[in-house]
Amino acid sequence: MRSDRRSFLQGLVVTVAVGHLAACGDDETTGEGGPSTDPVDQARVYPQGLASGDPSAESVILWTRVEPDADGPVDVLLEVAEDDAFATIISSETISVSAEADHTLHAKITGLAPYTTYYFRFTAQDVRSITGRTKTAPAADADVNPRFAFASCQDYIGRYYHAYKALAAEAPVDFVLFLGDYIYETDGDPDFQLDDPNRTVVLPDGLDLEDGGAKAALTLADYRTLYKQYRSDPDLQAMHALAPFICIWDDHEFANDCWQDHATDFNELKGDEKSTDRRLAANQAWIEYQPADVAADPAGLQIYRSIRYGQHVELVLTDQRSYRDDHVIPEGAASDARPPGAPDTVPTYEEAGKVFANSEVFTRNFVKKPAFDLIEAYVAPTLLGDAQKAWFLDKMTTSTATWKIWGNETQLVQMAIDLSTFDIPDAFKAVYYFTVDQWDGFRTERAEVLTALASTQNVVALTGDIHAFYAAEVRIDPDDMGTEPVLVEYITAGISSSPVQEIAQTVVDGNAAFAALADLVPQFDTILQETSPAYRYAKSFSHGVAVVDVDGANELRVTFLNIPDVTKKDWDGVVERTSFRTVAGSNRVEAL
Repeated sequence: MRSDRRSFLQGLVVTVAVGHLAACGDDETTGEGGPSTDPVDQARVYPQGLASGDPSAESVILWTRVEPDADGPVDVLLEVAEDDAFATIISSETISVSAEADHTLHAKITGLAPYTTYYFRFTAQDVRSITGRTKTAPAADADVNPRFAFASCQDYIGRYYHAYKALAAEAPVDFVLFLGDYIYETDGDPDFQLDDPNRTVVLPDGLDLEDGGAKAALTLADYRTLYKQYRSDPDLQAMHALAPFICIWDDHEFANDCWQDHATDFNELKGDEKSTDRRLAANQAWIEYQPADVAADPAGLQIYRSIRYGQHVELVLTDQRSYRDDHVIPEGAASDARPPGAPDTVPTYEEAGKVFANSEVFTRNFVKKPAFDLIEAYVAPTLLGDAQKAWFLDKMTTSTATWKIWGNETQLVQMAIDLSTFDIPDAFKAVYYFTVDQWDGFRTERAEVLTALASTQNVVALTGDIHAFYAAEVRIDPDDMGTEPVLVEYITAGISSSPVQEIAQTVVDGNAAFAALADLVPQFDTILQETSPAYRYAKSFSHGVAVVDVDGANELRVTFLNIPDVTKKDWDGVVERTSFRTVAGSNRVEAL
């Protein structure tokens, strides 16, 4: 059965060539009175709205999902036009959708003109969808100045997507680069999800977690349920209808802090958390619900890819979950253990801070830097995997675009905090990595990648994951500020997810052992920048989205749109704007 399902999914994307298909009349999918455009009907038949994605200079992926009125396949009429009144329809095709792909539709429209706005709509079950707007990429040699957004981390539980309202109110963007955590696999996790009866998800199956009845997605039905609920949000739907998205994943599309097909839900309390079927289910749901131009094979899904966007921009997107090694310090290991085969010159895990087993604290988060660095150097884990790393470095170093934009899920810049001088118990007086689930946990490979990129001009990493706004200048050796940076990194806060400082406060408040650190949490950004001066800006209690304006071969500007409160349904309209620029050839962050 699995092979049959994979075969079906591999044919999921229907390619439609503009000008090569005859127009289809509305009578194929509608009643005599014409299709309904009543918003109630539209919400019933298209409860997840519509979307587009992965634009090239001559194609784009169009997407919707139909809620069927009855069992069996549903015929859907897709129309593409040059104008929003659909006076000039350039493509019309009837496509059948079925339960094997959860009644989702993916159509790759080819033969389009470069850097051109198009409009699209669907008709099924006597109901016509809203109109979507999309835009192709410019030709590779076109001297244009793209404007785009980058975003990540949109937890639905107890939080709202006001950032998309703010983005929609800006001047139009050409596309939205989404850097992962489009969904969160958990329902009601008290560590970071809020209790709001208007923002909940009920998983049909679910994996029981340890905390307060919380569950995590386990089956294909669970992951599909999450996408359906998240995509029901009107602000997210509105943004998808305005611009194409270019999406990669991070961890929560499968499981928190995952690696390959391994979860970390129980920190190895129940043994190895390898779950291939769960990983395949997560992959299949991602294929079904994202308008991505990738081969639809859950078992061999490759999401790393590049998109050329005119003369000045090349987007190079990496996958930092599918090929990475396990975390350097295993969650279930004893504190006096070392990596397998390590000599006595390699520190024990306890020397890196690990004092008990089966916890992410002192394992993936809050580890002592000096000992961890020695352990990591011995293990030398990979984040990218050999094949992807070779592909990535080739793409970046051979690109002829002015700006090489790295769509990077996890933070590159070193995130160290020095607590050695504070009036706290001696046990806490040390220099820590805040989390080694990001590139700090893969220092050896980071240095290798940065060394390979050092002679490539105008590399800009755009990053999500950490739920904060940061701007940084990244060096090969993060401990040597006397060297020149080799690239700049701009990090966006989550659309709605719990900010990094809020998570730190929750950990401190929820564990008596950390009570002594409570007074330090409000000083988080100050401590971070004093310890890690590569950060040119830090705002660790924030939500929002970022906008990039490319000014040809001159400079790149980034504006952070901070939304102070995402926990209330009604947005007060407040947006805090902070802008920076990087001048071509400088590898520097300048405030504007």
